[in-house]
Amino acid sequence: MTEALSTKPCVTLAIEKGVALITMDRPHAMNAFDRTQRELFQSALQSADAEAQVRAIVITGAGRAFCAGQDQHESAAMDAAGSAARIDSYMALYEVFRALGKPVIARINGVAAGAGLQIALMSDLRIASTQARFGMTEFKVGSAAIFGSTLLHSIIGEAAMKRLVLLAEIVPAAQSLALGLVHEVVDDACLDERVAEICAQVSQWSPTSVAITKSWWKEMGDELFAKAAAAARRGHAINFASGAYSLGARKFTERKQANPAGT
Repeated sequence: MTEALSTKPCVTLAIEKGVALITMDRPHAMNAFDRTQRELFQSALQSADAEAQVRAIVITGAGRAFCAGQDQHESAAMDAAGSAARIDSYMALYEVFRALGKPVIARINGVAAGAGLQIALMSDLRIASTQARFGMTEFKVGSAAIFGSTLLHSIIGEAAMKRLVLLAEIVPAAQSLALGLVHEVVDDACLDERVAEICAQVSQWSPTSVAITKSWWKEMGDELFAKAAAAARRGHAINFASGAYSLGARKFTERKQANPAGT
């Protein structure tokens, strides 16, 4: 039996055979987060985690992207109060993500950049298609890279983190595997099969044992998360007041309008 839940088309949740599949579904925007998608994504995570039948959560994106980050059209039109509220919203989402008691597998089918890469990095396992690409491209839109730097530093180390952030590179799947950004890279045609195999394996474990272990993982990172959240609130407020972010977002949207096929 399949249960499908979708409040709005930009996020869907489907539960089948103990696996919750959460799909970011704004393919026209490369699944970039706007407020609605962010809120529905958080709600889907909470719903999936609360279902006793669910043993694993899979996150993916519709179309050719996993998630291209923050919707810059929204950013370009945002005032200071809206910017502050958005940072609070992201921190609330990340708190929910960190508290999940079920294993989370990121099924990365295309580009994962900015906030999209952060979502992938917060997942327990990252399984990428050969078509996947990764980037912490905050500087391209005039944003500071605070939470992304924190996650990258923990996973791939200081040197690789600084290169990704400062050069704002888009890294192909094979290089991402070598860096340790992802756990596996498989042919695009085999992505669903491999993710299903992993879900079947982790579903064998005691849900209580998994939840206790994940709770400890969260506790291990609580102090760093709190420091990163405080730095993000402080730093993004300064950055917004400088005008850098609004200007960067506007320039980005103008480039996209001039070259809609570009990434």
